[in-house]
Amino acid sequence: MIFKELDSFESQNADTLAIHRAQEQMTYYLRRAFGTSEDVDALSGLRLSSGGIDAQVDHLVLHPYGMVIVDCQSVLGGLQVRYDGQWLRWRNSSAVAMPSPIERVFAQASAFKQFLDKKVKQPGFFSRVEIAVLVAVPDKGTIEWPSSGALSVVCNADQVPNRVRKHVEECAGRMAGPGVLNLEQRHRLAEFLHASHKPLS
Repeated sequence: MIFKELDSFESQNADTLAIHRAQEQMTYYLRRAFGTSEDVDALSGLRLSSGGIDAQVDHLVLHPYGMVIVDCQSVLGGLQVRYDGQWLRWRNSSAVAMPSPIERVFAQASAFKQFLDKKVKQPGFFSRVEIAVLVAVPDKGTIEWPSSGALSVVCNADQVPNRVRKHVEECAGRMAGPGVLNLEQRHRLAEFLHASHKPLS
């Protein structure tokens, strides 16, 4: 079920527009895959803040065994990941260093968990909830990987729904019982997060 779509957006900046288009593409794939699902819920474009904790989440997927945070990357040219972990963005035959989106999505997950721990009235509850991460690259985006191979948390946007399904199946195989988030808990959490969202002014 989809609990939150992206907020309306206007910009004249090419890079900002490219990011928003990537998020729109990811939102479409999540809606198509999980719009009528009773096991997976999704929210897009969350901005949360409380007591000095600021969490921005491109896409959040809730399932019976935990959550998945998806960070969207825009690719106007191409991406390269070097052997030392440095990320480069290529455009017009020129390479520019960029922050690692993997570090970014783990930072998003950490801030999001801090927000939940602060706001939810059940201390320690979310320490039992696994938060996985994925970095989504637009379908037409290209990545040059180091000789060590591709990184498992990075994939094209159209692959995300299947990655989520596979992750849920793996969690079900590892964990005994129905999971840590039942339907009512997921929906209450999704509604709380939607209500806590702070749109850009």
